[in-house]
Amino acid sequence: MKTKIIATLGPSLRSVDLVKKLIREGVSGFRINFSHGDKAEWDEFVKLVKEASSELEQPVALIGDLRGPQIRIGFLSEEPVKIEQDKVLKFVLGEKSDRGEIPVKTRGVFEVVEVGDVILVGDGECVLRVVETGDDYFLARALYDGVVRSGKKIVVKGKEPNIPLLDSEDVSSIKYAVERGFTFIGVSYVRSGRDISIVRNLISEAKGSTGVIAKIETPTAYRNLKEIVKASDMILTARGDLGLHFDLDKLPRIQKDITMTSISYGKPVIVATQLLESMVNQPRPNRSEVVDVYNAVHDMVDSIMLADETAVGKYPLEAVRWLKKIIESAEADIKPEHTKVVRGSLEGNSLKDKYVYGLLSLAESVEGKILVFSKTGSVPPLIARLRPRVDVVVGTPSRELAERLVLYYGLRVYDMSKRVQGDVSYDQGIVELEKLAREKNELSIGDIVVESFAKPAGEMHEIIIKRMLA
Repeated sequence: MKTKIIATLGPSLRSVDLVKKLIREGVSGFRINFSHGDKAEWDEFVKLVKEASSELEQPVALIGDLRGPQIRIGFLSEEPVKIEQDKVLKFVLGEKSDRGEIPVKTRGVFEVVEVGDVILVGDGECVLRVVETGDDYFLARALYDGVVRSGKKIVVKGKEPNIPLLDSEDVSSIKYAVERGFTFIGVSYVRSGRDISIVRNLISEAKGSTGVIAKIETPTAYRNLKEIVKASDMILTARGDLGLHFDLDKLPRIQKDITMTSISYGKPVIVATQLLESMVNQPRPNRSEVVDVYNAVHDMVDSIMLADETAVGKYPLEAVRWLKKIIESAEADIKPEHTKVVRGSLEGNSLKDKYVYGLLSLAESVEGKILVFSKTGSVPPLIARLRPRVDVVVGTPSRELAERLVLYYGLRVYDMSKRVQGDVSYDQGIVELEKLAREKNELSIGDIVVESFAKPAGEMHEIIIKRMLA
């Protein structure tokens, strides 16, 4: 697969054997949602991933997903609260309520809500329209039958209350992720490039180099998309929250816009939310889910993320296997003309861009395989950005860099830190990578190989082409 798979950890993934099975099936990254559990539970998940990755000698990315500034319902003494159409609910400021009112823990929502606004609870389990407002309350009438539970998020459709990006728990989670060597941190409810800078500064203060994923979830983030993409290491299309702010028929266009903007600027893009949602309880996906995944792969996203399907679902392994099957089928249908269109939309025309384009064009013209030895990780992302149609094998002496690169489109990444010690030369590195590729059956007799010495800026890059004879 050129499109990568990310699985979310949770109660359904608590054994090393199962995590190893998912890696063997093609999972390249694991996500821990910091909205659930505590550090002791997260430590358990980190240990599972690192142990499985080490035993299989396969680098995988570890993503920590910040909770972010969500507006949530407080504690309900009785739940779930079933709501009938036309019933009027009273939402009040507070942590809990025993009077049949719905407590909301954040004042910001009361500052922006107006009569006529649409309120969505959870992922749309309850939809209401505001009929009266006050300083610390509002009344809303249910548009349909629904249900309300403690801890569920609240969205005022089309509005974003002014809430700080991070609270003390988020700051603590960032420090935790840096200390445990997470590959990426996902930032929720990003509004601008400045938000990314705030998180980067905290990572730097913790003496870390963890990458930053910007989650596009709100109208403001979508409006500031280019600015956010440029500031981030990776982008995630959070369709669940986008679907609460935008009309659902607009989501396909928004998803494509986010994907193409990310690719254009060379930033990996992840698609998430409800991809195989039916597989939480069923061993097979439904037809519309298959089409949804197929279309995402055809858009040439870097990664597809499973959430509840692997975290709490009954069939986590089956979900990954189905996702792999759909990805392989969709990738087989991508025509060269489609790849050419994507490449034609890319930004940038530097000397290194031209070098990488020439390298890939050469490999594709001779139907060869590309081998890249990289210390700094500058060239492999540029290859992935062009959506390669040939196999690209990347080796690096840095495990940290290997874990970053595994989520890039079309890259088959190997950690060579145990094979090459110290400041190994690029010449020796490519020799060792070729040996490793043979051992891993990435190369066979008769293959045409295009080798790239991905050297730092300022040094001459080299390309060697040859046929494997023995």
